[in-house]
Amino acid sequence: MKARSPITITISLGICTVFGAYCLTKPQTANAEPAPMFKPILRDIQTQLPRGWLMRLPSSVNISDIQLYPQVITTIPGEFAVWLNSQLNCTSRSCQFGIITVAQNSTYDNNLRSQPIFTLKELERVNEIRRRGYENWTEADKRDLIRSEMAVLERTPITLKQGIEGLFVVQNSGGASTPPSLSVIWKQDGLNYRVSLGGGFDRDRNIVSQRDKSALINLAISMANESPIQNVR
Repeated sequence: MKARSPITITISLGICTVFGAYCLTKPQTANAEPAPMFKPILRDIQTQLPRGWLMRLPSSVNISDIQLYPQVITTIPGEFAVWLNSQLNCTSRSCQFGIITVAQNSTYDNNLRSQPIFTLKELERVNEIRRRGYENWTEADKRDLIRSEMAVLERTPITLKQGIEGLFVVQNSGGASTPPSLSVIWKQDGLNYRVSLGGGFDRDRNIVSQRDKSALINLAISMANESPIQNVR
């Protein structure tokens, strides 16, 4: 994807594919602290994280050609989040590259786990409807378009560490002007964790960017293997 610069994680592990699921091939040695890029917000996380919650961040994040700026967000109902932005103090969706969240009970994550898969055949029909233009849409076309919004396109089991299983999820966008998203969700510490990136799905060919998929899974693996951050209030 030309406009995006994926996150790549330096970690001592390999990824293999067995029956469509990702798995660890080497043990990983956990580091003691998050990546340096998170240092400016660590105190904010420690003081603003809800009491009893834990936050996990990756230990190493290597950026290819853009710099990401983390930003603590506490306004999402039921979640504590760190945005990964392409601009400092981002206030626009256009600079929101990705997000890391933790929640006790995430309605969004539960929906990703339970939503029926929107098939490739259905997605091809929706793309054909969009190409025809709205002036030619029938009522059935409009219903299919609405049903496709935020639909789950892929859900693949992955292993993040021994005893911690997650799901790699591809979710369609909420409209033609916004890209689909890639997410990894899992439960750990009695909490729900999610890391997501906007984009990573080629609409023209209906395929996931394997580069972005691997980068996101590596990011989640690093998070799951690192020591959590606690509230210090």
